[in-house]
Amino acid sequence: MVKFIQLSILTLTILVSQNVFAISSVTASIDKNPAVVDESIVLTLIADDSVSADAFDSSVLGKDFIVGGTSVSSQTSMVNFKTSRTTRWTTLLIPRKAGIATIPEITIEGVSSNPIAIQVMAKNDKRAKQQKDVYVTADVSTTEMYVQQQFSLKVKLHIAQELKRGSLSEPKMTGAQITQIGKDKEETQIIDGKRYRTFERLYSIKPESSGKFVLHSSMFDGEIINSNQQRSMFSSMNRGKPVSIRGKEIDINVLPIPEGFQGDWLPSEIITVEDRWPTDKTEFELGEPITRQVIITAAGLSEEQLPTPDFNAPSELKIYPDQAETTRSLQQGLLISQKVQEFAIVPTKPGTYTLPEVVIPWWNTKLNSEAKAVIPAKTITIVGIAAPLVTQAPVQAEPVKVITEQNTTLQWIFLAGWMLTALAWLYMAKLKGKVRLNKASFTPSDKQSYLKLMAACTKNDGEQVLKLLPMWASDLYPNEVFTNLNQVDDKLNNVDFSKALQQLQKSYYSADKGSWNGNDFFRVISRLQTKTEQAQQVEIALNP
Repeated sequence: MVKFIQLSILTLTILVSQNVFAISSVTASIDKNPAVVDESIVLTLIADDSVSADAFDSSVLGKDFIVGGTSVSSQTSMVNFKTSRTTRWTTLLIPRKAGIATIPEITIEGVSSNPIAIQVMAKNDKRAKQQKDVYVTADVSTTEMYVQQQFSLKVKLHIAQELKRGSLSEPKMTGAQITQIGKDKEETQIIDGKRYRTFERLYSIKPESSGKFVLHSSMFDGEIINSNQQRSMFSSMNRGKPVSIRGKEIDINVLPIPEGFQGDWLPSEIITVEDRWPTDKTEFELGEPITRQVIITAAGLSEEQLPTPDFNAPSELKIYPDQAETTRSLQQGLLISQKVQEFAIVPTKPGTYTLPEVVIPWWNTKLNSEAKAVIPAKTITIVGIAAPLVTQAPVQAEPVKVITEQNTTLQWIFLAGWMLTALAWLYMAKLKGKVRLNKASFTPSDKQSYLKLMAACTKNDGEQVLKLLPMWASDLYPNEVFTNLNQVDDKLNNVDFSKALQQLQKSYYSADKGSWNGNDFFRVISRLQTKTEQAQQVEIALNP
């Protein structure tokens, strides 16, 4: 029994002694040599024991490399009662410059790896181009511009292997607004006989302050699966190769606003302005809606920078701007912004009026001089008769005959009562006449619902017209309230209006919405407006 216990203790001692570990070796390796400037390589460091993740200090690599993220893993295995442990560190390194870069000795718990010398090639080296599986290009439309002048950055990612995951960071520049234009563009290209899957992204950049800056273009981080590696039946679990590509750094020079420039600051290579009218005629009927369209196009400006013209029109012409429509695109390397805006012109009186020219000053960045975009002056004639304002003659009371009777107290009481009644009747008649006059005496321009209806018809906005009709009818008949189109149609009791309304509803609720003409519809509205006003004015005259 004692011998058995001694034998067991001896066996246990031997087993324990075989599993007491101390780190004995540290090996370092890289995934490729030579390397390329600004493109990542993978450093793998393996220690033959289980050690702390913090045992590796990556700061020793900062001289020749930009050090990326580090991942740590540990593995334990046992074969024939013999246990082995390893600790693995994987780190991304990006060479800073061409030449010879060195990974120095790396010490883990007193044990060091061998140094590694790496040949680093420039990006334009032919050998570098041949071995690239992943690379990023960055191109700007210009490197010198004025403050608030937009320029474009085009970033393109090229991948020759299967992409497991990846992302492009946003470019950065101090004191600038950076906005992506549109969506990523994906395609396949053959470059130097090698097939690449490419992803293109476009940015607009607007510097807000002058001076010298550095634009840091997008950086790629991801994993690729090398097509040459052996795949197992569990291929979905194959490890991807981490890849990191540093973005290109581009020097940018932003010029200040020139001294002495007056007006809104609009730096551009070209600005054009176009003035469009519905027809070539210059004579319009009073009450006929007029639409003026202005199109402003500029290179190197954002949509928000495009101005709204000030027409400085005569007071007899009311102008109502519509919501502007803006677009932007890239054409021949230039960012082009466009603003299209319609203006409804409502004349309130007949006559001949001149809309003065509109001048938009801007700065020509090509010629480095001030320029002007001009909308020429235009003269129009408004014909027709304005709706008359009715003035009610004062109500004259008939003279009261007073029959002198005997001067008794009862007679005086009856006389006083009769006179008070007559005066009260006279006062109420005048008040009633004034109230009716105030409600009926107006021109079309005095009613906001009428003007809104005119503007909606001018723009062929059938949906808005349908919404405004009950409001317009309520203004037309102030003693009634209309909440739906059937009430309006019943009240007007007009064949032309019923047909026009039916056509509008049919057009709006069908697929063909372009068949409805807002100008024709408004002519019916205008006739009803005038007819109703005249009827109300006659009512005042006949019923004072």
